[in-house]
Amino acid sequence: MTVPVEDELWQRFRAGDEQAFTTIYNTHFATLYRYGYHIASDDELVKDTIQTLFVELWRGRRTLSPTDSIKFYLLKAMRRQVYRAIRQQAALLTDPDTGNTLTFSPEFDFITLEVQQQQQAQLRQAIDQLSHRQKEAITLLYIDELSYPEIADMMAVQVRTVYNLVYEALERLRRLLSQPGFWLLTMIGLLV
Repeated sequence: MTVPVEDELWQRFRAGDEQAFTTIYNTHFATLYRYGYHIASDDELVKDTIQTLFVELWRGRRTLSPTDSIKFYLLKAMRRQVYRAIRQQAALLTDPDTGNTLTFSPEFDFITLEVQQQQQAQLRQAIDQLSHRQKEAITLLYIDELSYPEIADMMAVQVRTVYNLVYEALERLRRLLSQPGFWLLTMIGLLV
């Protein structure tokens, strides 16, 4: 979307236009999901977080600031929401009286372990060798198509740091992908 179209859409949404709200949701859901999943790797948590984000946006629409980029605004809000959801999820697994982690039945532990193994198998790729910050920078730059200054603002770092993160990530990927047998080991890992 171009800036004037985005500006008009955002203004309509802030004024209570449900169609504008739906358009924003439908346009940006996939991007928000992909970004949230890179942070949390939990399908349900990410989907719930997106729903919560849009409910909060709708409720507070009249007080929202104008924006030049709806996608940037939503990604920044999504980042805060995902980290908040992760903290809340961790708090739910801790007994408030003792501070100890709650224990569940063996069946629950077995199901949790199986789900984790399936997710790990799906995520074993070269990009998993990158640091968290490198993955985040690469995702925001190449998948979500944000500019270096937008990424720097979102990650709360200097623009130069984003350039360094991207450079280091690309160099690391180049080295990993050029190793003999890397793809064979990756495929075997996915089949395990």
